[in-house]
Amino acid sequence: MNLKPLLTIWSKPTETLRYLRDETTTGYAILIFAIAALASGGYQAGSSGLLSNLPLGALIPLFILFTFVGALISWVIGAAIYHWIGKGMFGGTGTFAEMLRVVPGTTLPTIWLAPVNYLVILGYGKLAFEAPPAEAFAITNLPMGVYLISMFLTFAIGIYSTVISCKGIGLVHGFSAWRGLGVVLVTVVIAIILSVVLSLTIGIIFISIFSL
Repeated sequence: MNLKPLLTIWSKPTETLRYLRDETTTGYAILIFAIAALASGGYQAGSSGLLSNLPLGALIPLFILFTFVGALISWVIGAAIYHWIGKGMFGGTGTFAEMLRVVPGTTLPTIWLAPVNYLVILGYGKLAFEAPPAEAFAITNLPMGVYLISMFLTFAIGIYSTVISCKGIGLVHGFSAWRGLGVVLVTVVIAIILSVVLSLTIGIIFISIFSL
């Protein structure tokens, strides 16, 4: 496996995305997501406190698996949406297969969070996977300094990943990264609308049930 994209995504992002589009396979994309899931240590997925009653040795592989499966689902759905919106609304010319190969490029920067994720897990163990008590009105069990540094690095890399996403969408569809940003923004708006509609629908159903 060629691991150079892990480095070149920082120095030569467009060339790296072009390599992913032209020279790699779906299997390579899946491998990127597997490495990213391992790099996460399950820390981000497990910080909600879900299943925190399990021992740490079970939590880490379980949440790594959850992260991997979730990434694969998001990958296919995201690539499909980027393809349809880019082609239907912005006049793109790319194919779904090309988008599938390029989208994993947005995940490459997050792999570099591995030292942060594993240092947090090593230093704080199960606390990293537990939600704070409701009565504490806290957002984390970790020391606030550690939490803020972790969140800042995650946010910063997330911004860069968004830039990579815009470049990748533009590369596949044959238009600028700014149009790629337009595709991303439309996707976000659609996701928000669907979330609101789904939440309202569930709320109305619950109200109807309990009002009987």
